[in-house]
Order: sequence, then C-alpha cells, then structure tokens
Amino acid sequence: MTTGDGLPDLPGIDKADGLKRMMNKPALYEKILRDFHARLIDAPQVIRATLASGDFASAERHAHSAKGLAGTIGAVDLQNAALAVEKVLRAGEMPSEQLFGQFEQALRTVIDGIAVGFGIAPTS
Repeated sequence: MTTGDGLPDLPGIDKADGLKRMMNKPALYEKILRDFHARLIDAPQVIRATLASGDFASAERHAHSAKGLAGTIGAVDLQNAALAVEKVLRAGEMPSEQLFGQFEQALRTVIDGIAVGFGIAPTS
C-alpha cells in the first residue's frame, strides 16, 4: 500500500523523517532506501564474520555505518540497536546474543519492509 507521498508502507522507518532528510524528494528517498537494502542486507553476517576473525575494529566500523545509514533513512529503532552494538564493540567486548539479536531483528524489519515495498526479489 502506498501513501500520499507515493511511497509504500515501510515498517521500522519514519518516512516523514527520512523524506525530510532527502529534501522531500520521494524519488531520491527511494534510491537511498534501495541502496540501503543492497548495502546492509548482509550486515549481521559480515559483522559476525569479522568478530569470528577477531577484528573488532572492522566490526565496529560496520555497526557504525549501519547506525549512520539507519539515521539517514529514518529507521530510529535500527539506529539505536546499531549504536548499542557499536558501543560494546568499541569497548573491545563481544556483543551478547540478546543485544546482537535486537540489531538483527531491527535490521530484518527494515530490510524486509524495503524489499516488500519496492518489490525487490529476495536473494538466496
């Protein structure tokens, strides 16, 4: 279902905030959302792989990027979850499964919503 701005419903995203950040240009916002989907669809696996190799600095950078990009599109819950993971990683600690699970779930909500809203085929 689309709304007055021509954009589909996007679970986990404050579209009004995201659109405002894109100078109220729906086409630009859609481009940014599609880019977000492509760039972050595998973020949890990438972070887990970097942690498995002991590279906390890279894992922290990935969490930091997710936090910033989430803020750009108006995904506040995801932004907060990524910030929590980033803080733990910055301290050189392994995020708990609960904390990382919150990040994964928030990201999945946003990624799935973008995929459904814009008809992006799932990758296998």
